Amino acid sequence: MELGFTSGEPVLVQGIIDAWFYEDGEIVVVDYKTDYAKDAAQLAEKYGRQLDYYELALEKLTGSRVKEKVIYSFCLKESIFLQKWEMGSCF
Repeated sequence: MELGFTSGEPVLVQGIIDAWFYEDGEIVVVDYKTDYAKDAAQLAEKYGRQLDYYELALEKLTGSRVKEKVIYSFCLKESIFLQKWEMGSCF
């Protein structure tokens, strides 16, 4: 995953995960959004990177795999399921 940092210096990213839980031995992470959006694609584009960071943090902290990343939009009244990022050799 390209995180957008090229200096080689450590970077601190701060955030609060709204909810996460184990399902069948793997993690599901959920982020609630209350802002207006015209469609699910707009929220996925705006917040996808945020959930990628949550995925990375949870996998490093727990040693478990994140199997699903979900944005729940109160505006759209729907769950938006994001693509699973494959870490590869980035870290």
